[in-house]
Amino acid sequence: MTATMLPPQPAGAPPAGTPPTPSRAAETLVIVGSVVAPLNLLIAASLTVYDVFIGLALILLLTERRRLPLPPRGYVVAAFVFLITALLSAFRATYPFEALTQVLQYVFIFFVQIPVILAVIRTRKAVILSLALMCLGTLLAILHSHITHQTQGAGRAVVFYSENPNRLGYPAAYLLPILIALWVCADQMWRRRRWLFAVLVAGSFYLAIWALAASASRSSALGAALALIVFVVLRPGVGPGRMLLRAMALAAAVTAVIFLLASTGQLPSTLEDRVERSFSSDTQDNEHLVRDRENLADAGMRAFFDSPYLGTGLDNFRYVAVDYDLNATPQLPHNLWLQFMVQVGIFGTLAIALIFLLWFRDVVGAHKRAGPMDRLLIWSLVSSMVGILAIFMFAPEMLDRHYYLLFGLGLAMVRGLADKETWEGRG
Repeated sequence: MTATMLPPQPAGAPPAGTPPTPSRAAETLVIVGSVVAPLNLLIAASLTVYDVFIGLALILLLTERRRLPLPPRGYVVAAFVFLITALLSAFRATYPFEALTQVLQYVFIFFVQIPVILAVIRTRKAVILSLALMCLGTLLAILHSHITHQTQGAGRAVVFYSENPNRLGYPAAYLLPILIALWVCADQMWRRRRWLFAVLVAGSFYLAIWALAASASRSSALGAALALIVFVVLRPGVGPGRMLLRAMALAAAVTAVIFLLASTGQLPSTLEDRVERSFSSDTQDNEHLVRDRENLADAGMRAFFDSPYLGTGLDNFRYVAVDYDLNATPQLPHNLWLQFMVQVGIFGTLAIALIFLLWFRDVVGAHKRAGPMDRLLIWSLVSSMVGILAIFMFAPEMLDRHYYLLFGLGLAMVRGLADKETWEGRG
């Protein structure tokens, strides 16, 4: 971050080092836009309704001649390295336009979406509202699937914005820890209405668990389980004895809830059946479930060793997968890191990995100096990101903006906690 020389301040003006307060309109656009962030409402090509909200907020901020705050230098350098390797790899792409389209999406994420979030999300209240609205949008999509119950051939329910059933289950990885955090925050702020929040959270939990069962997404189930374990059990400052007790309580609670819902017929058996087939000794069944991904992984490793520094270009491996394994299908490898290695090379992959490592370092570091409510919110973001990255180990690359909304909110909390008066809403 470079320093900016400011003119002398008139009497009664805030100190020179105080960041200017963003306009209410820009803040409203970013916060209200959180409700559509998880819905992937496409307008044209990769442009979404949420992108328009962020774009309008950007225009307002620039109109006010505000300088957008970038993340710390390490993030910016890593983002530039990633984008440069992605651009160079696009020259090797079978369809360069598709590669450049994804490059532009990453430019938007790193240099528009996240800076705009940092510019306007400056209080705890703004973070809570953004998280609550993002969860609301997600739950409305799940509720729509629950009511319409549209399924694909295998009987797996789908969400309206995707034909991939897994996409219905993915949100559970961030919903469960964030819902608990919001519940506790709401209970502390509005004690007289705790019964209302308890009912809302119970209904939300049911929808999240239903989405896992109806989508039959094994990666989503794993991601949600890891997110809950990190949130409930692996909190900083909790000793081994308390961790064990928390783990036992969590296991008992989850088992009881799932057993209750399943025994009353409230949960589809799709996920259970699919997990059982995964461990089946039926050769045909195993081949149907895992052979595809094994072939894609083999093709991906061959492609990486063929060109370890420059890849096939973003969103382009599917066009050349069969060149490296005749049995591979035209898809991306079902592993985020292998995808990056194949599509942008080793340096681009290390750059994106560094961005996430820096995020975890900074957010966990902020957890140590935060108050009780902020620690709860921060750890819900950490847990959610752990769950999301666990899903990425088994799923195609996702550019959904709400994952980077969580990323940006984490950085906003790190930045906001440095100015307690503003963060508490008193500045």
